[in-house]
Amino acid sequence: MIIPSLVDFTLTDNDKKLLVVLLFVLILLFIVVGLLGWLIRFVSVRFEGRMDYEIHDAVVYRVIQSPEQLRKYGRKKNNRLYVKANLIPFFVAIASLLVWIIYSAIDHSWARNYFGEFSTLLFNFDWSNENCHTVVWGVRVLSRWPDLISSPHWVNAYWGSYLLVPLWLVAIVWYAINTQAYLARAIRLNKRCHTVFEKSLDDFNFFDDVKQGKNPFPSESSSAPTNNNSIHPQ
Repeated sequence: MIIPSLVDFTLTDNDKKLLVVLLFVLILLFIVVGLLGWLIRFVSVRFEGRMDYEIHDAVVYRVIQSPEQLRKYGRKKNNRLYVKANLIPFFVAIASLLVWIIYSAIDHSWARNYFGEFSTLLFNFDWSNENCHTVVWGVRVLSRWPDLISSPHWVNAYWGSYLLVPLWLVAIVWYAINTQAYLARAIRLNKRCHTVFEKSLDDFNFFDDVKQGKNPFPSESSSAPTNNNSIHPQ
């Protein structure tokens, strides 16, 4: 009973609000990190199996004879897949470059706040309001949710930013996913270079054949070559 009373006595209203905000930030950060981890795991599982498909025939039909050959062959396959997968985001980036040139040439302005102009399509809050912040140990942190400044609305003069920002985001995210897939295939290739040519004695026991009455060593009759063209006396 003494501890709760001390806590109520020492914590002010601003401190309680600050604790709520910090707890909310920690939960939000935990969710974001968890989603990123899940996304990386999903992309890895989704695309790493493609490496097995690419090197399957060369391994099964004994075209590859060593881990070095398999690694070299797999890297070539992986690089080709990476270049092929990035063709679409590359063309998206080229399209955004053309839109940027046209947009800047029409307005005679080559340095604009494109993300700021695009934000007119979003809800904007007054994050700079001093009344929404408090200072704790010399650090200025958010103490309450800021007021809404503007709702989503269309501005005809910002048509270029409305095209550029989505094109940039699509190209960046697409390229990031392809890069993660490339790394996942590279990790699978490195694993296969060890497992395909691995010599393991985990399931072998020298005395198993002896107990079953089998000769563990090759016999001379089985190792001696046979001559099918020998002449037998009649």
